[in-house]
Amino acid sequence: MNTTITPTWVSKDTAMFWQNSIRLINQADRGYGKEWQNLPEGAKIGYTVQQRVPTAPTVSEGQALQIQPYINQTVPISLTHQLQVACGWSTADDTVVIEEVQDRWTRPAGKSLGAKCDSLFGQEVYKSVYNTIGTPGSPITDNATFMNGVARLANIGAAEDLSAVLDPKAMAQIVAANFAIFNLPGGNRNFKTGQFSGEQFGIDEWFQDPYMPTHTTGSFTASTPVISGANQTGSTLAISGMGTYALKAGDTFKIAGLNSVNPVGKNDTGDLAEFSLSVDVAGSSTATLTFTPPIILTGPLQSVVAAPANGAAITFTGASGTVGATMTATTSKQSLIFNPSAFAFVNAPLAKKLAGAEVGTVRDAEAKVSMRYVEQYNIQTDQEPRRIDMLVGNAPVQPYFALRAWGA
Repeated sequence: MNTTITPTWVSKDTAMFWQNSIRLINQADRGYGKEWQNLPEGAKIGYTVQQRVPTAPTVSEGQALQIQPYINQTVPISLTHQLQVACGWSTADDTVVIEEVQDRWTRPAGKSLGAKCDSLFGQEVYKSVYNTIGTPGSPITDNATFMNGVARLANIGAAEDLSAVLDPKAMAQIVAANFAIFNLPGGNRNFKTGQFSGEQFGIDEWFQDPYMPTHTTGSFTASTPVISGANQTGSTLAISGMGTYALKAGDTFKIAGLNSVNPVGKNDTGDLAEFSLSVDVAGSSTATLTFTPPIILTGPLQSVVAAPANGAAITFTGASGTVGATMTATTSKQSLIFNPSAFAFVNAPLAKKLAGAEVGTVRDAEAKVSMRYVEQYNIQTDQEPRRIDMLVGNAPVQPYFALRAWGA
């Protein structure tokens, strides 16, 4: 590994233990952090960069030239978290007490930083994922659910090279469901580890991660939710027929008769389009939903076959139905199946010119991590505090290449 380390008490194991704790981040695109690296001396680009996202032009037919506008679609990626682990001891402690610093502090520091990064990543990207499988509060116990989910991703043009990152209970359920399939590839290893290995059901790699996010759905009293007004497009919808409701960002819903399209071929996928709420909303009778993806009817960014019809029924994931339906707040672990291009994780190097301090870095090309260490003696107290810092950020880049699995 290509590792640069200055202090003797910070080991490459810090980076290794960090990498071993990031099952979710390891499957995401890690290349966007280059925007903040190798800048000319004094150059600054700020906390946020705009990254271009590929779009699929619409194909025209006929000899006449049919020019369509060029769409420069971008997504913001921001450095939003400065994370640290700090510790300190006196010179007397350093002389007669402190030992095995790497085992007792720096390695656990790397593991804790990794766990925090993984947890924040999941919390900040899952709500943008609108394609889902399963039911809130219920474990997925059959293979068909995963296979149908992968088929939905294929229908909307998701690239291969899919990874599944499940919370441990979800992993246990799907492995248990396959105990009777003795010819499953890698079967013996699956049973020994309690985790799938190798390609299963169209998913290339399976991982379990105890830091996966939890979502608690919104709720409503007896409701018959319907579209209120024809020809609505964009990222908001007026609906009616609601009882008293309190919906949460990350709740998902479908609209009767509204299918998604393949973003490249623009053909009807045959699957109902699914949407994820972007903001909380509460009230009674009527509501305005803000959601992703936007309803776009034509052009390179087309997402659905047509505008939703006035009075079309709306089904919220977790609701008892569509007519006189209710929904109770239900807590559910969120697992993710995705291609790396769905999400970005960025980690920028922090400044090293700190007055009066000894500063070093832990950089590892394999782990794609940059950490800064600082130690500084305090003559007033005879203490020598030490800290390890990271500057990181997360973003959904192409969330249509991801699938969210509800769990227990």
